[in-house]
Amino acid sequence: MKTTTTVFLALALSASTLAMAESAGKNMDMKDMDMKSMPMDGMKSNSAMKATIHQAKGIVKAVDQAKGTVTIAHGPVQSLNWPAMTMTFAVKDKMFFDKLAVAKNVTIDFKQQNTDYVVTAVK
Repeated sequence: MKTTTTVFLALALSASTLAMAESAGKNMDMKDMDMKSMPMDGMKSNSAMKATIHQAKGIVKAVDQAKGTVTIAHGPVQSLNWPAMTMTFAVKDKMFFDKLAVAKNVTIDFKQQNTDYVVTAVK
């Protein structure tokens, strides 16, 4: 009888501990985590991914100096595993607009900056 009670009590405590852990996991706020202590083996940090310079070759389809953007039909971007596509990039350095003319073939370097992809060089 004593063994049955002990086993029952151990199962009950395990179940309640599991329920508490699941409940805590659902309410976990990522901002409370210490990301510095998290292992990053095989993963790039968010800031490292954003700092990576990517390259694309393509044809300028549109230039909007007022908005600070250029639209380019570019080939695949291997570093991001992107297929060929047409997309609009932010152009922060206004001197790049001298090299960005509609129908011109260009090679651009770009990086992710927040949610934008920003041109960092034009060749």
